[in-house]
Parts: sequence; C-alpha cells; structure tokens
Amino acid sequence: MCGIAGFWRPAGTNAETATAALQRMTDALAHRGPDADGHWHDTDRGIALGHRRLSIVDLSPTGAQPMRSRSGRFTTVFNGEIYNFRHLRDELSAKGVQFRGSSDTEVMLAGFDLWGISATLPRLAGMFAIAVWDAATEELWLARDRMGEKPLFIAQFAGQLAFGSEIKAIRTLTGFPRDINPHAVAAVLRDGYVGGGQSIYRSVTPLHPGSYAVVSSRNGFPHVRTDSYWSVLDVLRGAEATVPYADDESATIALDALLTEVVGDEMVADVPVGAFLSGGIDSSLIVSLMQKVASRPVRTFTIGFRENSHDESPFARAVAEHLGTDHTEILLAADDALQFVERLPSIFDEPFADPSALPTLLVSAVTRQHVTVALSGDGGDELFGGYSQYTAPDSIGKLVQRVPDILRAPLGAAINASPAALVDSLLSRGSSWAPNTRARLLRELRHASPAQSYTSLLARWVSPAQVMSASHASIADERGNDAWPQAASEAEARMTYDMLHYMPDDILVKVDRSAMACSLETRAPLLDHRVVSFAAQQPLGLKIRAGRGKFLLRNLLARYIPAAMIDRPKQGFDIPLAQWLRGPLRAWGDATLANDAVLRDWFEPDVVTRLWTAHQRGENHAERLWPLLVTMQWLRAQ
Repeated sequence: MCGIAGFWRPAGTNAETATAALQRMTDALAHRGPDADGHWHDTDRGIALGHRRLSIVDLSPTGAQPMRSRSGRFTTVFNGEIYNFRHLRDELSAKGVQFRGSSDTEVMLAGFDLWGISATLPRLAGMFAIAVWDAATEELWLARDRMGEKPLFIAQFAGQLAFGSEIKAIRTLTGFPRDINPHAVAAVLRDGYVGGGQSIYRSVTPLHPGSYAVVSSRNGFPHVRTDSYWSVLDVLRGAEATVPYADDESATIALDALLTEVVGDEMVADVPVGAFLSGGIDSSLIVSLMQKVASRPVRTFTIGFRENSHDESPFARAVAEHLGTDHTEILLAADDALQFVERLPSIFDEPFADPSALPTLLVSAVTRQHVTVALSGDGGDELFGGYSQYTAPDSIGKLVQRVPDILRAPLGAAINASPAALVDSLLSRGSSWAPNTRARLLRELRHASPAQSYTSLLARWVSPAQVMSASHASIADERGNDAWPQAASEAEARMTYDMLHYMPDDILVKVDRSAMACSLETRAPLLDHRVVSFAAQQPLGLKIRAGRGKFLLRNLLARYIPAAMIDRPKQGFDIPLAQWLRGPLRAWGDATLANDAVLRDWFEPDVVTRLWTAHQRGENHAERLWPLLVTMQWLRAQ
C-alpha cells in the first residue's frame, strides 16, 4: 500500500516547476509510504506521476514505482494490492510474457499491454487506486477498486487536472482553490462524514468506487470521461437468477471454502502480517481462518477502554486464547484520545465525525510497531445484515404510515407551529434525541423519499439548519435525491444503500486514513468482490433469521469458536465520548466552540452554547456535539 499523486497540464510545463510541484505532493503523503519516493514526468506533455512506497510485495528495486510496462506504452503509479496477481502472472506467462521482478504492479502493467486497461480492471481482485499514462493515446487513466477501499481524489483548476490518495497532496499545488463546500459541512452534521460524491472543497471530488476516468486534452485543457466497470447494483441484479443452496450446511461449506481462499490470498506479503481482533463475529471469523492457513500463531491486536462499560477486550482475549494467537491488548484512555483528537484535521483532511476513528488510530499505531499489514473484519454487517436498523422496526416511520395522506400536511404544519420544547417533551419525554425525533416526524409527514427516511433514522442532525448560521441555513437541509436500491425487502435495500454510501464514505475512510497515518496497510477479506457477490446471491434468511443478523457468519464461526464465546449483543466500536466531553476533552471542547467570527460564520452560537452547556450539566448530547466539534476544529485549522 502506498500513496500516489500527480497532475496533467496539457499545455505543458518545465522540468523545474514539475519536479518541485511533484515533490511537494509526495512529501505530503510520506506517511502512506515511508520506504521510497518516486517521480516521473514528461514535461513536453505536462504529465507528472508521483509515488510514496510502503514496501509489501517485492521489496527489491524491481517493485519500485513509477513503473513502465515492457512495451513502454504505459507508466503507472499504484496504491493497493492485487491479491490474484500470481494467478494473472501464470496466465500471462503462458502467453509468453516475461517478468523482471515479482510485484503485482508489474503483472498489472503486463495485463494493460496485452488486454488493455478497461479489459484488465475487471480481472483484478484487490484494493487499489491507479493512475496510468498511456503514451500511445496521450490519455491519463484513473481507476479505483470496486468497494472503495483505496481513496482517489481529483481536482481541476488552473488549466490542469490533479489527483492524489489524499486531498492534502492536491492542496500543495500553487493556485489550489480553497473554497469550502457548505453542502459538505451540512453532510458532516447530518451523517458524520462528507460523502455524496463531494469533498469539503468545491474543486475536489472522489472517484467513485468501481469506476475509472479517462482524461484527454480538449483545446489544451483536461477533459474527463468516467465509466463504471463494476457495481454492487449490477451484482445484485445478476444474483436474482442464482439457484440457492440446498440447505444451511451447504451454504456454510461454500462460504468456508471461499473465505479460506480469500484470506489466504490476502495474507500474501513479504513483510509481517497480523489482524485486528475485537472479539466480535467478523474479526473473530477472519482470525480463525488466518490461523487455519497460517504456519505459526497469528499476531492479533485489540483495543479496550479503561472505562469498563465500553471495554470489550476480555472477549477478544478469550477468542485469542482459544485460537492460540500471539495477542496484544491496548487500553485507550482519555489522555490518549486527546493526542489523536488534535491530529484529526491533518489526518482526515476533512471534518470526519465517526468517534471510532480515535480507537482505530490507537490500535493502528500499536499494531504498526509489530507488523506492516493487518487484516480486519470490515464489511460483515453490511453484507450479512448485522446492524440493528436492518432488524428493528422504525417507530416514527410506522407512526406516519398510520396517518392518512390528506392529514399529513396539516399535522406537519401544526407540529411546526407549536413550541419546539413542548413538542419535544411530548415526543421523547426529554430525551437528548427529542430534536431529531421532531425533525424526523416533520420530514416523514412531508413525504420523504425512502433514502431520506433511512438517512434521517441514523442522522446526528436530521435538520442541520437548526444549528447552521443564517447564511448557510438555506442549503443546510438540501440533499441529493439518492436512488433507493430495488430489493426484495426493506432490510436488503438498507444493506445495499449502506454498501453504496456508509461503507466507502465512513468505514473505509476511517480505516484507510487511520492506518495509513501510521504507515500500516489494512486488508478486508469480507470486501473482496468474490465474497460480495456470494453474499448478494444468498436469500435474506441466510443473513437475518429470528430477528438476528449475520446468521451465515455465525454458522461458519461456530466451526472454529464455541458459540457461547461470541454470542452477545453487538456493541460496536463505541467510546465513552459523553463522559470524555465532560472530563478530559472539556477544555478542548470549550476552546473549539468559542464564540468568535469563525463560529458565527458557520453556526448559530446560541444553539451551540445551549447544547454544550446542557451536556455539561448531565444531558447526553455527545452524538450531536461531536460533528460540531470536529467541523469547527477543521475550520479553525484552515
């Protein structure tokens, strides 16, 4: 895993300018690749490619990047891993292709030479962000893996197109426009992350998972054409004709064989490999399969909290002892959290309000002291129905369904005209979620789309306009009308929606930035496209049964670990945030939310102050305060 960056100025550039600009870009990504720094540019054509290397496969100079294909046509910088590169190498060798080294990058380039870029991408099993210069057509290709494990950002300004694994690389370029996107700020308040195919800057967008962009010159300026080579929706549509397994045991055996193969592929590295172990179903299953195929005890790492109510490390310890792994525990205290909180703007480049980023950063930092690659269990919940929103009824949604259509508008108007405090107390009896309950009810009564209903169910702020300043409030509640997946059930539609949005925009952002900040590569076997396709083909009853999710994963895990060891309510990667905001993080919060010009420009100071004060006196508003805090922290860092 590495960091890539570069730019294309079709009008051309001089060598000194290109070298200096590219150096700044790769320096900004040094944490992603501390082992080497590589540059290539063609100044006549204005193309420059940069690479920071974290050596994983083929540690020799033959694995260095930028790398050129044997034909000389293609030059690439590549971030990620191609897990099936050995199979592809055998296939290419049988066709007479010769190789200099043993890296997956060289195999990928040989595929481009023989099959072409667009035909090679669907053959690649892995996680990747790729930039390829095609000297024959004078086009720049940019591509991203199917699920969005590896990031790739694109920006166009000053007659050029720039790209990078992280926004901070693009931001180093002269003339970068720093205009902040208010829609992105509202998204962070609502969802906890930017998402929606946008970034915190108006000029920067992420390349969509499973897609590629072809950049050509048009009248001396970059012209971008995008296309998709894979999508979750296509997989689901193709799964409709799949013949189901005869019984639970047959499906379990098939998943066992598939995951064992995938885990084996993802353990291939020329450096030490370990795993994150939470003691939950997903990570315990991945570690079980790793131990099954490994020749020695697997290194496992878990994080706990000094506050016992949030500490799951004893469960992970029990799993590690049962499997015989070489286990390391890390306890996170508020003082540790404060160190990472102060680094959030520089690590994520955008406001990112998933509090579990803090323990992820700590476990990554400690894990990197022992191994260079860590496997995780990410993806199990979205693929196999693990979240409560897939199984629990939506009380607000059901309530609104009982209201006749003709009465919904008048009822909504009456609620909107009533004093908020009165309505809140009636709806939620003083709960900290009362403002969201009222906002959700109003939105549902206005005939919200299925996507709006679902995101409102999970929102930190259903209505960001409640807290944003008057200058931004008018756009605060605007949201693109995301397509709602066609599925056989509401649960499956929600799972698919999360795979399209929550997974790439929250979970994978958190894991990639946290781990790469520590120069640690992470791999997620459950997100291999072969596993995603398998999960899509299974009926809902193999995912959710008797009101419990992940039935098939539980069934498989029971082959390796006693069910009693992991049969407990799902807790998630929670931290004692409410407690910390009243204690060790309070001074940081006071300073971050200070009433000054920055706060007044973006938010309503009175609303923010009331919320912060109420939390300090014992009410729990941590879920709504955290996105405010990280957004203000990021704004102050600009």
